[in-house]
Amino acid sequence: MRKIYYLLLLVPFLSLGQQKSELVLGINGGGYLANKNTALIYGGNNTSYNVFSIFNNNTIKPTFDQFFQYPYSIYDLPSDIKYSIGTEIGFHLGKQKRKTKYYIDFNFADINIQDFITIAIENQSVTQSLEPEYYPVSINGKEKRNMINLGFIKTIYEESNLSILSPFFIQLLELRLKENYIVVNNQQYNIIHNSSNQPNQNQVNSPGGYGLGFGSGLLFNYFVNKDLSIEFGYHFQFSKTNFSEQLNPWGAQQSLFTRIIVNGSKYLSKLNN
Repeated sequence: MRKIYYLLLLVPFLSLGQQKSELVLGINGGGYLANKNTALIYGGNNTSYNVFSIFNNNTIKPTFDQFFQYPYSIYDLPSDIKYSIGTEIGFHLGKQKRKTKYYIDFNFADINIQDFITIAIENQSVTQSLEPEYYPVSINGKEKRNMINLGFIKTIYEESNLSILSPFFIQLLELRLKENYIVVNNQQYNIIHNSSNQPNQNQVNSPGGYGLGFGSGLLFNYFVNKDLSIEFGYHFQFSKTNFSEQLNPWGAQQSLFTRIIVNGSKYLSKLNN
C-alpha cells in the first residue's frame, strides 16, 4: 500500500509542470471521528493471547502478585469501548473547471482507544468490607488509517470572497492495528493479535486490511487573495473497515478539518480580480 501512496504522491509534481494554470494544491489538518464498530478488537478478550493470558503468564504473575498483594482476578472487561477523536492530516490536489473541481486527497489518521478493565482484589480483611476492592487497569489501543479520496466538488454558493461547496467522493481505506496493551504499575504489557492466514510475525501482530467507501460533506472556502484560500470542511464517510473476514463492518466516519489551498487556476484568479 505504501508503494501506491508514494506513486500517487508523484502525480501532483508531474502534473504541475504541464497544467499549472488549472491546478490547486492544499494541505489540511483536523480531527477524525471513527465509529465504534471495530473498537471491540481492543477490548482485551478478542485474541488468543489476551488479558487473561497476561494475568496467567507464569513469568508475569509474580510481578502482579507483588503489586496487588492479595488474591485478585479479572472482574470485568470494557462493555462499550469506543475510539477517541483522532488526528488527521492530508494533502489535496484539484483541477478546477469553472464551478466544478476534480480532485484527489491523501489523508492519514491516527486514532486511539483508552478504557479500563476491572480487577477484584480480595482484601476484605483489611478494608472491613463485604465487597472486594475494585481496581481499574488501563487498556489502550492505537490504530493507523490511510485514506485516498477521489471525487469532485460542486460550487453551490459564491459571493465576493466566500464560496460554499459540496464534495462527492469514493474512498480507498487502509487500516492497521498498531498497538494494544494494558498498563499495570506503570508497566506496559502487550496483547498479541494472532491470525493464522497472515504469513509473517509483523503482520500477525498488526491485523488490518483494506476497505472501500464513499462520502460527501460541506466546505466553506474564503479567498485571501487570488493565489491563496482557506477552507473549513466537514466530511461524512461511509466506509468498510476491514480487519478480518469476521470483522469487516460498514459504518460512518466523520472528519472536521481546515485546509490551506494555493490556487494556480486561471478561473480562480479571474474570480478575484
